[in-house]
Amino acid sequence: MRWPILLVFLVSSSTAVPAMYGEILSPNYPQGYPDNTRESWNITVPLGFGIRIYFTHLNIEPSENCEYDSVKVVIGDITEMVLCGRGTSKAAGSPILEERYFHASMLTVTFQSDFSNQERYTGFAAYYMAVDVNECEELEEEACSHFCNNYIGGYFCSCRPEYFLDEDNRTCAVNCSGAVYTDLKGEITSPNYPSPYPENSRCEYHIQLEAGYQVVVTFLPQDFDIEQHEDGSCAYDSLAVMADGRMFGPFCGKQVPSPQRMETKSNKATLVFQTDSGGQNKGWKIQYSEDAIPCPKEVTANAMQSPQQEKYVFKDVVRVTCLKGYEIVMVGSSQYSFISDCQGNGQWRNSHLKCQPLNCGHPEDIENGNIAYISGSESYSYGTEIQYSCTERFYKMKSRGDGRYRCSEDGTWKNRIVGEEVPTCKPVCGIPGEPLPSLGRIFGGTRAKDGNFPWQVFIETPRGGGALVSEQWVMTAAHVVDDTDSPSMFAGLTNVADRTSLHRLQAAKIKVHPGWKTGGILESRSDFDNDIALIKLEKKVTMNKLLSPICLPGRDPKYTLDSTSFGYISGWGRTEKAKQAKYLHKAMIPVVSMEKCKSVKVADTDTSNYVFSDNMICAGGGKNDSCQGDSGGAFVLEDPYVPNGYYAGGIVSWGPLCGTYGIYTKVSNYLDWIEETMSKEEDEETSP
Repeated sequence: MRWPILLVFLVSSSTAVPAMYGEILSPNYPQGYPDNTRESWNITVPLGFGIRIYFTHLNIEPSENCEYDSVKVVIGDITEMVLCGRGTSKAAGSPILEERYFHASMLTVTFQSDFSNQERYTGFAAYYMAVDVNECEELEEEACSHFCNNYIGGYFCSCRPEYFLDEDNRTCAVNCSGAVYTDLKGEITSPNYPSPYPENSRCEYHIQLEAGYQVVVTFLPQDFDIEQHEDGSCAYDSLAVMADGRMFGPFCGKQVPSPQRMETKSNKATLVFQTDSGGQNKGWKIQYSEDAIPCPKEVTANAMQSPQQEKYVFKDVVRVTCLKGYEIVMVGSSQYSFISDCQGNGQWRNSHLKCQPLNCGHPEDIENGNIAYISGSESYSYGTEIQYSCTERFYKMKSRGDGRYRCSEDGTWKNRIVGEEVPTCKPVCGIPGEPLPSLGRIFGGTRAKDGNFPWQVFIETPRGGGALVSEQWVMTAAHVVDDTDSPSMFAGLTNVADRTSLHRLQAAKIKVHPGWKTGGILESRSDFDNDIALIKLEKKVTMNKLLSPICLPGRDPKYTLDSTSFGYISGWGRTEKAKQAKYLHKAMIPVVSMEKCKSVKVADTDTSNYVFSDNMICAGGGKNDSCQGDSGGAFVLEDPYVPNGYYAGGIVSWGPLCGTYGIYTKVSNYLDWIEETMSKEEDEETSP
């Protein structure tokens, strides 16, 4: 039984030195080879030689697949030979036990033993020698196209008479290019015609006539025989006619090309004949002649030309005039006619000038709007009419015109009233996606339905609220954003537990009213005058049933708040159970005199130093009130001019005690600041 012993292999290798012959012996030969040994010999012979290796002694511990001890021959990454055991002579009286020839100039012999050589196996003795390779016989591909000549260490190619050896030093070809034919008519044949044409050749025949005449090539049926591939293609041999950047063909087989008479439309033509290494076809003969080069009957489309003729040829002159409604577009200008003459190349001079319909291009798209084509079917051409419209219910068009535009004679889209000025779509403000009920409360209030307050914004940290007042602006209380420049905001939801990245609003800038006194501890603050701020969003919000802005109040007396005014408040602030609401709550509350708010007494709190100003309104009563977490939300009232519409009369600011009366920032006092702030930011965006 063999007992494994953990030992380290002794490894050695020799550097490859090119040699014609040599000897390889296992370690300690002819004594027993050592255990745990690995030794390699890199054998290299000159290029053009193979390697013959033979063993005269082979005494290596035998095992299945030679997994214990072995000697291997490796070429590259491939093991070509593995030996072990005892070798026997291959022929009577011969000392050679194993022999192998390798068609390679480099190989590696590797001997390895494992941890035990109990019977003292003596290893191996081997010899190698360089053997000349007969490339003419052994190369997988044909070495030479004609004759292959072998010599010790290599080979060379040679050709039959009248052929020359190509640059690859193995292909034979004939010199059949360079001839130029200038006569008005003539005949050209393949090399050796009608005898078989040569292989491995590329022949070029150039025909050059006087300018104004075209080369006409005529194929002769009885004189066309070019080798064709089995699949019908011209992959073997081919004939092609090249003229003025165009190619006719390639042609092959015994069938004459169609058309048999080929007009090249050029005074210069080149015949290109290519052959491969096989075939015995007789080739071809063609006749060429001249013909006056015709020009197309029409210089350009959508135009009239004078004089009218059945055929136009070299030097004919015409005047081209665009049809009504078409023009020739030039760099920086346009025109309606030009002079053209038939040139020697069969092309009309100035044929690049095209009579094109007057085109206004794609009309300018508008955000949150659509374009309907009244006529013209999106052709953008003169006379086409379009109608702009805004996404219904959520946007309305802002324009002095009616949104109808026409592609005009100067190539622009115009409205009969405002000209080229494009309308814009502005969000419809103050319209709930779901009608508001008439009763409810926040502190002890009831849940709001989806769409009741589509302008409502949830500010997560610090917890508060806000209201969309446009596509890109949120209005809130200054004290909500006093300590942050990147509040976490969400919109378009009623259950804050359902908020996702789709509801998130990203703040770009925060504009706090300059009259607000920053700093201090919120719980001990007594001055909330000018408690208003605007948050500009990174991106405009697309309006829908759950997302739309609240209107700002107008400046006329109908927007004045007094004790007859009732409005809604909404938010996720603290409820009567002293916990933050999960769902959006709502309440209807009246506007009351400021004395009501001043009269609220709070135990252990001195309310006499609180600031009350004309920038505030007092609202609430009973249990209907806002509370902590509702700050920044809008106090909205019915718009006197818009049926079922609302505007923001106040912003939840502060209050002495939840469930009594609350103080709200009076929005009407800040209309100028709001409009100027938003307008200035928009101007900065559009300015270069």
